Amino acid sequence: MSTEHALIADLFRHEAGRLTALLAKRVGASKLDMVEDAVQDALVSAMRTWPLQGIPRNPAGWLHTAARNALMDRLRRSRFEVPGDVETELIEAADTSFSSEAALQDELLNLIAYCCHPALSGPAQIALTLRLACGLSVEEIAGALLTSPDSIAQRIVRAKRELRDLEISLELPPARELVEERLPTILHAIYLLFDAGYLSNHHEEWQRPLLCKDALRLSRILAAHPATDEPQTHALAALLHFCSARLPARCDDEGRPVPLARQNREIWDRGLIAEGFRYLDAAIGGDTISRYHIEAAIASLHAQADSVESTDWAGVLSHYDALSELYPSPVVSLNRIIAMRYAHGADAAMDELTATASLRDLQDSLLYHATLGELHSARGDTSQAAAAYNAAAEAAGNDALAVLFRDRARDFDRG
Repeated sequence: MSTEHALIADLFRHEAGRLTALLAKRVGASKLDMVEDAVQDALVSAMRTWPLQGIPRNPAGWLHTAARNALMDRLRRSRFEVPGDVETELIEAADTSFSSEAALQDELLNLIAYCCHPALSGPAQIALTLRLACGLSVEEIAGALLTSPDSIAQRIVRAKRELRDLEISLELPPARELVEERLPTILHAIYLLFDAGYLSNHHEEWQRPLLCKDALRLSRILAAHPATDEPQTHALAALLHFCSARLPARCDDEGRPVPLARQNREIWDRGLIAEGFRYLDAAIGGDTISRYHIEAAIASLHAQADSVESTDWAGVLSHYDALSELYPSPVVSLNRIIAMRYAHGADAAMDELTATASLRDLQDSLLYHATLGELHSARGDTSQAAAAYNAAAEAAGNDALAVLFRDRARDFDRG
């Protein structure tokens, strides 16, 4: 894909959820497949037109108009009645027209809540949200959920069919149902969206800041909306602000990854960090401590430290202990081991790595081999560090990460 087409694809993915929400609201959830096809038609049209004629002054408005026109054509060919307000918009609107930002936010929240209907299984809710509301491809969703693209595609098709058969509308559910039954899944989907942008091992670009910005935007929308203004929402917003603040320092001038220990903290975004602390303050309260509360607390300790050496690693480890107890996962275990390496030394961390049975499922992953390489490096085991970093390079899903770990391995081979 050319650079120009990649830029168009990123812009489209940024707008796809908004377009889908807006048009589905106009024609109803029963025609959601037709809306998706029309939105895809708009992308194809942009790919053909923009490289020749240039990117329009208002790309979002152009895509909106193209998707709306495509939807009307599809409705007419299928002998469906075109809603009057859509017909009027087509006659009166120019490419610069678009709903107000507030209206778009409401309609996007409606779509997200629809995707997270409790009639669906949890995995189906996540997959449908990431596809329809966040614009991720089936392959990207499969990477985020550690499963196959075929499985994700089938999951999405079944989920849409179930909602259609139940005649579920795009209206927001009652507040209690929204918070108790749907909000946890909504927040998890936004968390996964951010994670897919923060470290994209299954995409040609290892870091995709636009995905992070989209997740950040969604977290702000939810924190500001009276229906989803909950402590866990603010905790997620805090976490994403703290992590987003590091984005300027996470790659060098040539686009290569820069690990946390080597980042120039002077270029961390202090405005985002300040916002993160405001959201963290707002997250205090309620009866439940979510995983986002704990992860935000960890991120806040990094945000306050001037260097890796001055970080409160005992505090970080204590938070990971709590996270491991309340929300255990192999990835949490690996991150806890890294914290232990700084708090108690590499030997203690290596003992923990060897003794943690839950990590067996990750032993072929990039994260596992990278952790192993760091521990061997800290212990002075140069040949074993090189072998672990070479294994991490083999597990990398893109060239940037593969080069990073091959270079590290080469450094130890020379030593």
